[in-house]
Amino acid sequence: MVTLELQNLSAFYGGKNAIEGVSVSELRGGELTAVIGPNAAGKSTLFKRIAGLLKGAGSVNLTGAALPACDAIRYMPQDTNANAVLTVYESVLLAAKQGGGWRVHDAELIKIDEILSALQIDELAFRNLGELSGGQRQLVSIAQALVREPEILLMDEPTSALDLYRQVEVLSFMKSLAERKGMLVLIALHDLNHALRYCKNTIVISSGKLIASGPSKDVITPDLMREIYKVEARIERCSAGESHIIIDRVAA
Repeated sequence: MVTLELQNLSAFYGGKNAIEGVSVSELRGGELTAVIGPNAAGKSTLFKRIAGLLKGAGSVNLTGAALPACDAIRYMPQDTNANAVLTVYESVLLAAKQGGGWRVHDAELIKIDEILSALQIDELAFRNLGELSGGQRQLVSIAQALVREPEILLMDEPTSALDLYRQVEVLSFMKSLAERKGMLVLIALHDLNHALRYCKNTIVISSGKLIASGPSKDVITPDLMREIYKVEARIERCSAGESHIIIDRVAA
């Protein structure tokens, strides 16, 4: 099973060190890991550095991967802009064929059908991307990432444009998929209750530096909420035994 380790990662972006000295011990396939932090904390830059889209000091170490890092790691950015001329199906097929030959096999078409069905967007298959809502385009972006069958998937705020039903649906699906496929999924989130509910581990980034990493229920604490998000909060268990964050007020 694939594992990922980050050693002293830095990246220069926008004329400055956007992230600096980020080290995270072994993250294992089959799990979701949340990446959290305030706006402009460096989460997207960290993903781009892991994916090899930005250069910098430090190393990204994979073990147990069946593919080279350039193929094993896939980055799904926040920006869901796409070629509006293409249909949904064409865009996912194009993603499937990147880096390979252009001959289309039946197995690839079956895979696309299965992914669109699993994300409940099969009814959009022959609509143009330009006709879709932001949330629908976000789901298409997830399909484009999954059709490449990555071993490590970096998802940059994949639920930001989705309604509550779709957020829960996508996160549940990704958690199940990671467990079944042994895939390691790093997912940038703003909803910390989602991080507690769906992600085994959490990485906290602020001002381009690592603040904490480890099991989500150990990392996401009232002290962290006060330090990073400047709010006074409690974490309590609901009747189903799940941890839930309650925000009381802005920190003094």
